Amino acid sequence: MLKLKNVSFSYAEQPVLEHLNLAISAGELIGVIGESGSGKSTLMELILGELEPDEGIIDSNTQRILPIFQQASQSFNPRQRLKIALQEPLKYYANAEKSFDQIVLPLMEQLDLDKSLLNRYPGQVSGGQLQRFNVLRTVMLQPDILICDEITASLDVIAENKLIDILKQIHAEQQSTMIMISHDIAVLNQIVDRIIVLNKRTIVDDFKTQDLFSDERNDYTKALIDVYQE
Repeated sequence: MLKLKNVSFSYAEQPVLEHLNLAISAGELIGVIGESGSGKSTLMELILGELEPDEGIIDSNTQRILPIFQQASQSFNPRQRLKIALQEPLKYYANAEKSFDQIVLPLMEQLDLDKSLLNRYPGQVSGGQLQRFNVLRTVMLQPDILICDEITASLDVIAENKLIDILKQIHAEQQSTMIMISHDIAVLNQIVDRIIVLNKRTIVDDFKTQDLFSDERNDYTKALIDVYQE
């Protein structure tokens, strides 16, 4: 369970988020959407504990909260082979460096990554493959809460659809709480069960995905849907 109670945050006295109240149950698959500058990434940093709220409380029953960032190329050391990049978090975070074959190789097969790629450097694999390695490096640690920050944004349509299918499968298997942050409501509509809409520094809508086209949607949400339907 993750709860935000009256959470506000400002950068240099410039309000970014104001009076957020949100409850997310264990195992939920949530989408957070809003235009650039709406506070999505700030919300992620608050949940991760990288920022402290100016006001309010963030309450979680777990510290096992991990992110997957958008730019996979910035998440890997270009001078380090991919196998080493995967071994290090197993050693330092999960204390499971001796379980590489049992943990990593099955996930690589699921992610359609040939094990021969482990000997390559990040610049020697495709963008879609590197993003799947980026996903792998986090999900192999089985966090209780997984936050995905615009991780399909830099992919072509085929790679995006493949990654969406993989994320849904991983969520079904691990039953972790997954929070997908995106500016694209079409992407979220394919993955999540519930959508949180940020606008003007606060939550303006919170609904089950099946109710996306309900007349009860906030006007801002309807504007996002109009863009989706164009």
